[in-house]
Amino acid sequence: MNTQTQTTNQAVTSIAPSVDYNEVHKVDAHERFPELFDPQEYEIAIRKHRHPNCQKADKNYVPDEDTLRMALAWWLAPSQPKPLGLVGETGTGKTEMLLFIADRLNEPVYIEKVTTGMTGERLEGGYELLTDSSGNAVTNKRYSQAAQGYKYGGLVILDEVDKANDDLSTSLHLFVEGKPWTLSVFGETINKHKHCRIAGTANTTGGGGSDRYITSQRLDQALRSRFGWLQTRYPEKEIELDILKRNYPKLPTKITRRMVQTGNALRVAALGTDLDGNIDNPLGCVFSTRSLVHWGFYLMQFGLKRSPRVSLDFAFMGSVDDEEKAEVLAIIQRVWGEEIDKPLGELLNPKK
Repeated sequence: MNTQTQTTNQAVTSIAPSVDYNEVHKVDAHERFPELFDPQEYEIAIRKHRHPNCQKADKNYVPDEDTLRMALAWWLAPSQPKPLGLVGETGTGKTEMLLFIADRLNEPVYIEKVTTGMTGERLEGGYELLTDSSGNAVTNKRYSQAAQGYKYGGLVILDEVDKANDDLSTSLHLFVEGKPWTLSVFGETINKHKHCRIAGTANTTGGGGSDRYITSQRLDQALRSRFGWLQTRYPEKEIELDILKRNYPKLPTKITRRMVQTGNALRVAALGTDLDGNIDNPLGCVFSTRSLVHWGFYLMQFGLKRSPRVSLDFAFMGSVDDEEKAEVLAIIQRVWGEEIDKPLGELLNPKK
């Protein structure tokens, strides 16, 4: 005879009761953002204790100072009339900028990945069936990432929000407005926590019809207008050179400069000279700073007997469509010439 019973519990992250993660204190802004503020110029309020859901920012990320200043001004505002939207090409550091700020401020992060098939119920959460220590079947309430941040406080990132379909867009209205949000799957209404901030990342602002980002949807006008949008761009050449120098100090400048030139040439072929996508018949692949760092990593990892082409093929060429490979290879050849196929050891120590 089966004596198992079924109960319903609410899944809540276990947090030590002696620590109040909502406690804040004021610190010198220079301590957290030395690249923006002078000592004793400005005070900011941050969480006193680092929350378990905090995430470390990418150590290779270097934010654009102007965009960072505006994003931080949004963050530190006494109220949030609009969620922050960061829009830009793949690899321009949209999510990285949000994680950069949250990491500096001890802010927990909840990333909700938006897909074209995501439903409004999926945004809320659901139930999961587990077995407790006694062997009983236990039904746990599982809040979504968005609902956790909304109810308990933290930064909620709607990643690729421009992929939201009509059903999800409808569900997002109350959420992004910060109003009481009814979770129909639980029959429960939750209020936005005073320490909750909402941001979205997107390749487009939801206008639809993008030739580059075909899964981006046309969002309704009301939802698009809820966000305040900031544009993200690829770093300047000198910044990328500095990133490579810091990560791979053994690579000489003549090699890192060609690596950066390669990335920039590929971006021009994809986006045009203004890097805003205004070009006829563009490449479908874009060479991001992340691709550049990965290239440098495998260039060093594969050793002195391997050429730059081998590590570039490994780190980047898999994202290139077959019909575009000839053009991409021609761009690489124009930048490097025959040296793209020389062993790294020979490039580091050329024969006299």
